[in-house]
Formats: sequence, structure tokens, C-alpha cells
Amino acid sequence: MDTIRTFSANTEDALWQQVLADMAYQKDDWEYTADLDQAGYRTRFSIEIDLGGGFESGIELTTFTAIVPRRIPFRFALHEQDWMHKMGKLLGLTDVELGDPEIDAAYIITTNDPATLHDLLADETLRQTLLRYQELRLDLAPESEMPESDVLLTFTKEAAITDPEQLREIYHLFYSILRRVMTLPATLPNLEQQL
Repeated sequence: MDTIRTFSANTEDALWQQVLADMAYQKDDWEYTADLDQAGYRTRFSIEIDLGGGFESGIELTTFTAIVPRRIPFRFALHEQDWMHKMGKLLGLTDVELGDPEIDAAYIITTNDPATLHDLLADETLRQTLLRYQELRLDLAPESEMPESDVLLTFTKEAAITDPEQLREIYHLFYSILRRVMTLPATLPNLEQQL
């Protein structure tokens, strides 16, 4: 893995000026990882391109990840509603609906608190970004089954996103959700079963 760069700023504009300048300098790298610290919220940003070789097919991946305190019990997962997941629904996979026809149609949604997730995604700018990048996975879940594992907010897209405007738009979505999640109480009134 390449060196993990660290960038810090109080505003999104100032942060992304640093990141994009560094990415332009590193443009021939197949991997790029940076820790982004904006106003005290830390996000790990990563782009990976593996062309594969021989009988291996390549992969591309763009991720944003942040650690969330375990004391926050809210959990959710959104991922694209492709043909395989539609088959899973026919076989009994259940998902919740948030009352937004476009979001409900675009994603398989699981959560332990639908009302909180609905409120979290109510902002029109965030909603439009989610609809623009439907082939993604966005979740708030423990890193592993181990009781002491970190809880991570993670955005994953199986594509190497290198367009500066797209990266900033996705980061804005991620950062906005992260800030809102970090202010949630340690108990949720609408809490259902854990994911």
C-alpha cells in the first residue's frame, strides 16, 4: 500500500483543494489513500485500481470510511437493487421502505430504525446524490462479529472514481451523514432489532 496522506481543514473547499492537488501530483498511482480530517471528523478515503492479469479480472474500488462510537446503536445498510437482490427478495430477503418511492426502488434497505434513516436521508441534496450513484453500498455496521470491533460508516463503489466533482459530491454525502450520525443519542426511541 502506498503512503497514507493526511489532510486537515475546517471547510470542505479547503480540504478538497489539498486532496485534489495531491491526487493530480500522484496521478499515475494505482492506489491512493488519504485521511481527511474536516472540523474534527476523520474519514479514510481510498481509490484502488488492480488491472488483474492472466486469468484474473481486475477490480476498481472507491471507499470512504469513518469510525463511529459503539455507543450509538443506530445501524443501516443501503445497496443497489440489482437482479440478484430482487431474486433474494422473492426468496424471502426483507428490506424496509422509507416512504420515498425513488429511494425505495433504487436500494435494498435494512435498518434497526427506519424513522431515523428516513430523517437522515431527508435532505434533497443527499437524496439526489444517492439517486445519481445507485451502484453503491452505504452502511453503518460493526467491522466484524467481534463484540469489541469498531463500528464503521462506509461508502463503497466498485469503480475508481477520479473525477474531482464526483468525488467531492460523494464526500459531501458521506460527511453530511457522518456528522448527523455522530450527533445521534445513545438510545433511539424507534429502535427495532439489531441488523
